[in-house]
Amino acid sequence: MYKYICLLFGLLILSPSFCGCTETTTIDATLWEVVDNTNDEPEQPDETLGDIVPIASLNNPDRGLHVEVDYLLHNLKEPWADVYFPDGFVGPKIDIHRAQNDGVTLTQMYIYLTEYVKSDIPQSALDDLQRMFDKLKEGGYKAILRFAYKTDGEGTTSGEESPEWVERHLEQLTPILNKNLGLIAVMQAGFVGTWGEWHSSPMDNNQAAKNRVVNALLKAYPYCIEMRHPRYKTALTLENEADRNRIGFANDYFTVGEHRLSPDNDFVYGDPAYVELTNESHQYYVSGEIPYSGATDWEFNTIMPIEKVVVALRDHHYSAFDISQNFDLNILSWKNQKVYPQWLDRNQILYADNYFKDEEGNTVVRSFYDFVRDHLGYRLNLLEESTLSVEGQNLIYNLQLTNTGFSTVLNPRPVYLVFISESERVEKEIKLENVNPKNWQPFEPGTRNHEALIHKMEGRVNVGLSGKYQVGIWMPDGSESLKYNSAYGVKWALNTKTTHWIDNENKYVVNVIGEVEF
Repeated sequence: MYKYICLLFGLLILSPSFCGCTETTTIDATLWEVVDNTNDEPEQPDETLGDIVPIASLNNPDRGLHVEVDYLLHNLKEPWADVYFPDGFVGPKIDIHRAQNDGVTLTQMYIYLTEYVKSDIPQSALDDLQRMFDKLKEGGYKAILRFAYKTDGEGTTSGEESPEWVERHLEQLTPILNKNLGLIAVMQAGFVGTWGEWHSSPMDNNQAAKNRVVNALLKAYPYCIEMRHPRYKTALTLENEADRNRIGFANDYFTVGEHRLSPDNDFVYGDPAYVELTNESHQYYVSGEIPYSGATDWEFNTIMPIEKVVVALRDHHYSAFDISQNFDLNILSWKNQKVYPQWLDRNQILYADNYFKDEEGNTVVRSFYDFVRDHLGYRLNLLEESTLSVEGQNLIYNLQLTNTGFSTVLNPRPVYLVFISESERVEKEIKLENVNPKNWQPFEPGTRNHEALIHKMEGRVNVGLSGKYQVGIWMPDGSESLKYNSAYGVKWALNTKTTHWIDNENKYVVNVIGEVEF
């Protein structure tokens, strides 16, 4: 039985006002040891579990599985294929990777500024970039956005990038980033080195230059950014030290220690990098991708133990994961590996009981692929204990929820109570001013206590309506341009307390939680 790494320390006691963006738990890397998480229950033979039963995806913004798109901005061509935008954009990549039914709402979008490494980006190219964002919105997608100069293909810059030109290009790009803020789930540091991965660059040994790049990016983009490895973040000198809390990580070498090059590239159990992310990753964006399978030293031909994979996804609060790389080996293998409640309990992984129930209420087995797909980022569940009541024209609400995802709702997002009339119209929106979904952490951050936290929303509001209304929770995008676009609203998991309602104009997606009469 797999034994996973955990920590010895007392449980952190969190106040009800805990805010993930300002507080962390300190864990000493020297306290790591191997702890057996098995119990006396024997492993159930695989053949007695039954067949894997698919489950419909709960597609939600800013999280989940993603595919990769790449274009050279000067000619809108893919760097390694004779394909031009919009051909080869997100939809075809989803088809190639058999993810049509997986609720994919993300793409890792590489934009190569190769032609402009030492010159301004012309307005025509900026207009083309806006066309890409328009195409994202048309499909209901968001981007994990990375700019880079150097490729291994056509038009390589041979490492000519400089901090001066990165700053200038970010100055030019900032208006487009601001205009399309809601269409960016996270922005990766990029710019430096091959594929923007911060190696093979003239800046490799120039920390001052790297500081300039990251500080410019933090000014240009107000939400989380991602760097490649914690050591890069540790080395930074920031103009505003508070910005360090919004620097997360893109793990481009997710191998859970199963490759000889995993140390210093992956975040390996027991290493300081692993501990750092366990401490802090609840407050920022983390995404991952497995190296391609193949014959070189840097490629990866091992099927990872899924026990290690799921613990890493939990400990480091992954919001997104790529299926473009290593699709033929690990990703496909996940579709045939079984997940069931006892296995998750042994590995201390959260889930809602009804996730393993079919429409007749029978307990079923899911695939590891579906489980990861459905639990990256956030997965919000309204609890049976939740109540609604009416006094006059006042609604009294006492809502309790859990988050069984690996992470939480990271980007700013308001929460509303909405009231839907019998004529199927939203008649009232009431914003809940003191509710921040980022605080809806799945478990106590930075601890080995992986029991689900119960989050509460309770209060009394004067509604000023009369008649019968469905009551729901509406969580639109935080950007005004996407607020009334149902493709970008958050859906809670379906259960006996929660259903989904979308209006005829596709402005609202509402989590209906009850019906009242005033």
